[in-house]
Amino acid sequence: MIDYANQSGVPFRTSVRDILSQVLLHGQYHRGQINRALRIESVEPVQVDYITFARL
Repeated sequence: MIDYANQSGVPFRTSVRDILSQVLLHGQYHRGQINRALRIESVEPVQVDYITFARL
């Protein structure tokens, strides 16, 4: 467990597992946003699946 405070000073206590999950999922969310913006501009979206990079 990690104790910390947000930018407003509100204290929190969160497990390392949950923090790492948040980081991974939040990054995936933004990659999806980028691909959506590319599709709107009729550009082929980039590959964002982890397994694609794990195979390199």
